[in-house]
Amino acid sequence: MRRFFKVYFSTMVLYVCIAVIFIVGFLIVNRDIIVFPTFKQVVDNFTEEDNNNLSALEKAMKKSSIMNILVVGKENVRTDTIMVVSYDKKLKKANVLSVPRDTYYVREGYDNRQQKKINAIYQDEGIVGLKSAVESITKLPIQKYVSVDYNAVIKVVDILEGIEVDVPFNMVYTDPMDTPPLEINISQGLQVLDGENALKFLRFRQNTDGTGYPNGDIGRIKTQQEFIKTAIRKTLSFKLPAVINESFKYIDTDFTLTEILTLATGLGGFKTDSLQTNIIDYYTKTMDGLSYVVPNEDGINNYLYTLYGVQEEDNTGFIQIINDTDSNSDIEVNNGNGQNN
Repeated sequence: MRRFFKVYFSTMVLYVCIAVIFIVGFLIVNRDIIVFPTFKQVVDNFTEEDNNNLSALEKAMKKSSIMNILVVGKENVRTDTIMVVSYDKKLKKANVLSVPRDTYYVREGYDNRQQKKINAIYQDEGIVGLKSAVESITKLPIQKYVSVDYNAVIKVVDILEGIEVDVPFNMVYTDPMDTPPLEINISQGLQVLDGENALKFLRFRQNTDGTGYPNGDIGRIKTQQEFIKTAIRKTLSFKLPAVINESFKYIDTDFTLTEILTLATGLGGFKTDSLQTNIIDYYTKTMDGLSYVVPNEDGINNYLYTLYGVQEEDNTGFIQIINDTDSNSDIEVNNGNGQNN
């Protein structure tokens, strides 16, 4: 689990930052003229009897204005960061659901224990296979994807001439086993971090002596949330076209560069406070001597109910749609143990 927490949380935030700039920008500016494939298009071909048999959640998805985009952060064929950005065109809000790289996922014909982790799928089956797996785990229909390389992180921050960060404490950590060896030495206090140090700041988990965030990963997530909002705010008000031009070479997506550049200047109204970051609900389990993150289906269902404005009416299991078009409910950061923070 140590390797999981180190790599996963270290890269999560800037991948979200870069991807959300593309995704939200495209959707906000085109909310009235662009039609993306949605869950509705899948179920529109159903018969009336089929539609009557849809669950309340499926009906809510059919009516929803939410678009789901798979975002992948990778180094070569390693997908260390996997998430789904759900953008509601009507409410102009974005929710990010992250899937840990060690998430347990069984595929027929792949019996090696390492192949039962979701981050092994991209190497074997590419983005199509990974998309299918993420849809299966999260139950979210995915319409678009963005895959971001490590190098984009440093490039984007440098284009922005650094990001101002209030470092909560001295960060000193060395990992000679990393490739390349990782050395972090960032002093406490308000400062502007360049690309290289920004990446190190985001990769930091704990000091060499074991000290770090007082409340562990939750404290780090909250710090990273502020970083992403600062980065997006500066990008939208500063030089978004330059960011896109430079970082696009490190991005694989089914959004075109022309589409994004055309829309880049229309993002000034996006409010970073409308961005919520989440992790799938899970528990850990050791199998065949290897630790896995096992998705908690009930917790994931609760996320979906909130996202699509659906709630459980009573203890009979009956689910009712509520405010599916005008819901203003927010989804807060979840620590993976069924508790909101």
